[in-house]
Amino acid sequence: MTLMQKNKISKSVRAFVLTAIAVSVLSACAAPATEAPESYNETYPIKISREQVSITIALPESGVSLIAEDARRFKGFLRDYVQRGRSQVIIETALPAVAQSVLVANGFRAGELNFIDSANISAPNAILSFTANTAQVPDCGDWSESTAFNPENAPLKNFGCANRRNIGLIVSDPGDMIQSQPMSGGSAARRDAKMDLFNAGEDVAAPPTVDAQAVSGATTSQ
Repeated sequence: MTLMQKNKISKSVRAFVLTAIAVSVLSACAAPATEAPESYNETYPIKISREQVSITIALPESGVSLIAEDARRFKGFLRDYVQRGRSQVIIETALPAVAQSVLVANGFRAGELNFIDSANISAPNAILSFTANTAQVPDCGDWSESTAFNPENAPLKNFGCANRRNIGLIVSDPGDMIQSQPMSGGSAARRDAKMDLFNAGEDVAAPPTVDAQAVSGATTSQ
């Protein structure tokens, strides 16, 4: 082997060694592998729990009108039930017949009410209650993590928190986040067609009703 060939081999070995050292150094400086971050839906869950909603009202001695203060609280109770109620309202009273007349006259349907004749409730009082879902939202505002240095471009601790908190606060019935209400009988396609007309500035009013008897010439007996 000539001297020139020996020099070429020596240079190749040195180049290989230097390359291996460089790769080792770069690997040591690289950021450690991390697991994929969780979705902010999992980081900031909205917890759904159950609560008892109840009020006490005084049934009127006559008629179906509640006194002003009871009427105000009853209206809020009824509105809350319409939004979140998925079961019957339990009414504990010694005057169930009177209570039914008053409650139906003030907005409830008879099928929404379940009466418990209770001698323990002094007349003319009635206790109304139902079980509803409530949302426990996450607390936001954790700025303990520095935003000035983030070489991995990882989501900060607060990322997505406000979004989840707002959803939990504005949802009318938190139970919809567990199981949605059944759809109404309305046609989505028909609603879309009406919206297209509205957006185009067209008339969306229903056409005038046609008198079938006038069209057919049929008459009714008197």
